[in-house]
Amino acid sequence: MNDNTCPQKPFRVLSLDGGGMRGLYTATLLNHLAYRFTQQRNCKPLDIGKGFDLIVGTSTGGILACALAKGVPISQISNLYCEQGPQIFTDPMPPKSHYRKFLGWCFRNRSKASNTNHHLRNALKQIFGDTTLEQLHKTRGIALCIPSVKMLKETARVFKTPHNPIKNLDNKYTLADICLATSAAPIFLPMVALDSPTDDKGFDVFVDGGLWANNPVLVGLIEALELCNDNRPIEILSIGTCATHEGDIYQRNEVDKGLKDWQVGAKALTTAMNAQASGSDFMATLLATHLTKLGHPIKVVRLKETAPSTEQLKHLRLDLASTKALDALTSLGNEDGISAFRLCQNPNDHTGQLLTSIFNSMPELA
Repeated sequence: MNDNTCPQKPFRVLSLDGGGMRGLYTATLLNHLAYRFTQQRNCKPLDIGKGFDLIVGTSTGGILACALAKGVPISQISNLYCEQGPQIFTDPMPPKSHYRKFLGWCFRNRSKASNTNHHLRNALKQIFGDTTLEQLHKTRGIALCIPSVKMLKETARVFKTPHNPIKNLDNKYTLADICLATSAAPIFLPMVALDSPTDDKGFDVFVDGGLWANNPVLVGLIEALELCNDNRPIEILSIGTCATHEGDIYQRNEVDKGLKDWQVGAKALTTAMNAQASGSDFMATLLATHLTKLGHPIKVVRLKETAPSTEQLKHLRLDLASTKALDALTSLGNEDGISAFRLCQNPNDHTGQLLTSIFNSMPELA
């Protein structure tokens, strides 16, 4: 039995948003923080995944989550975006201001996704090999939750490691496959067909988890509550992808918009992703406050994002992997990494103290 003189170790959760190429921002931010704490501790590179009991990630955040859970160095993950991104997103959607190019893009991709997932599949296989969710949990002991959408009945789906022994349906899925399933963004990448875990001849079709959980913080909170029914303290670190907010200023007589304005559905997709991310953040924070009052201490911290400049906004699209886009994402990730580490120098800042506690407890990479 625990008492006040022997507090329980917090159950720690890392939550990573979706956002396509903007995952480079997240990887850069984490890399900067890890590097600064490596210097401060005078140690070898840190095993970020081992700093958490549970990692949840959607879409590009799902790729990051799987890599961190497996123990892939964060610098190698950043290289995936920089080196493989241009081969993955070969046909980015032109901005709506380039009307002729946009029409050409629409015609060219009228009956297919704008990019194949062949190169992404190969890149994921190079990183993860044939490692399954069962093998990952057995060797690393880190719980993993990766949201997707099962298209048969258009239902939410979360791929999980067997951290709850009675929930082992996903054991044989490979990390590469679930990364494809969670990141299959409509319009930009094809849907993904995976062999059924219960039928040797069957298969299931999946699409991007960002359609319902682009910010998966609620997935992480609920899973943590399932695993911590003894009121063990829960600490959640939530990180976004510096999402662009392309809200326009509308006149009363300008609210009837068509396919061009909604960019044949692409803007509806990004609007839904942004709205879901902000809503989940608010709900998770509110739930944490009330559950803490009821005796189950929960902290939810979401790192603040620098507001991109007008010029940077042009390059922060989920399917854009140009040199300027990569530079902008790297710069913004480093800038917000600096800001986050600066909070750690303030003993009265709860975000900084949570980060300090998490990164000081991380082991070194093996």
